[in-house]
Amino acid sequence: MLLNFIRIAVEKRVAIKAIRAMQAKLTRKLISLAPKPVKSFGIFVLRVSALCLTAFLGLSAAQTQDLGSALDQQSLPDYRVLPVSVLSPEIRETALTESIPVLTPDVLAPFLGDPLLMDEVSGMLTGRVITGPEGNVLLGQFSPFLAQDLPVSKSGLYTVFREGDTLRHPVSGEYLATMAHVVGVARLDSPGEIAALTMIRSAEEAVPGDHLIAYKAPSRNAYLYPAPAELPFDAYVLSTFGIASGAGGYSLVAISVGSQDGIRPGHLLSTRYPEQTILLTSKIVSPARPGDNCRITDAKEAVYVRMLRCDERLPSQRELLGRSGELLRLPEGHAGELMVIRVFDRVSYALVRSAERAVQVGDRVVSPDT
Repeated sequence: MLLNFIRIAVEKRVAIKAIRAMQAKLTRKLISLAPKPVKSFGIFVLRVSALCLTAFLGLSAAQTQDLGSALDQQSLPDYRVLPVSVLSPEIRETALTESIPVLTPDVLAPFLGDPLLMDEVSGMLTGRVITGPEGNVLLGQFSPFLAQDLPVSKSGLYTVFREGDTLRHPVSGEYLATMAHVVGVARLDSPGEIAALTMIRSAEEAVPGDHLIAYKAPSRNAYLYPAPAELPFDAYVLSTFGIASGAGGYSLVAISVGSQDGIRPGHLLSTRYPEQTILLTSKIVSPARPGDNCRITDAKEAVYVRMLRCDERLPSQRELLGRSGELLRLPEGHAGELMVIRVFDRVSYALVRSAERAVQVGDRVVSPDT
């Protein structure tokens, strides 16, 4: 009797596991195939089938509860109807925004150099070049020399410079700044009251009396964002850094506006050369004489053109009549484009981006749209 009861219990347990596996497999298959309205009906059918199997097998209340919970644990996916958009072929326009041009430090490095103003070093302790070890006074690259009163330099390098040109406003004559002319970089070899140094980089020869300050490497982490500048008044080119014939493309110039006037690095400006006066003179060229080897020709009139300097006296009407001359006034014209790369209080250093004509001292500096 006991053995029969155990056998029946084992058979019922195995049957329950088989029913659960069958129900789970059947449920997944029906759910995957049936639409949403049918799924609810399918679940109802499964539950009715489970009750019939329970009654047929004679399961207890606990076993029936286990079978019901197994059916309840079958999770059903939540289906949603998404909106459908119908697109037709057509031309679609999108606003194209150009990225802001940026100049990286490696591009600017060859043009930054070592621009200085005497106003920057005023009040600072500066050394003084004395002479070369053999009394030589022209100290070029790799030349050793002696100096005194050197300030402290952590890198052991010193900038050698001398006082440069005084910058004044060309119209008002107002003092703006004094340039510091950098001639090179020196390395400290032997410190002391009279120190020994060597020129390791030289733009030109250093001479006794030149000054020394601790070398400061040019900034390599400054990005420039070019943008047109708006000048409320005219500015002028103050210096072309010693280029007598005028500054061409990728040369530095000094202009008469600075941070006090709202100028910042990256500002774009234009230069315009001033009105100019030319003198036209005509001269009769005599024909060749028969005794000459030249071929006999008729008399010709030759016209000579000469540009008058701004400080040159204009000839009078009597002189013009006597020389068969004529004065013509040429209008102002576009000279080139500038980009500011270094700004001080009242002056700035700018790079000549392009030049249709050599940029000269006294050229007018205006906004690009002027």
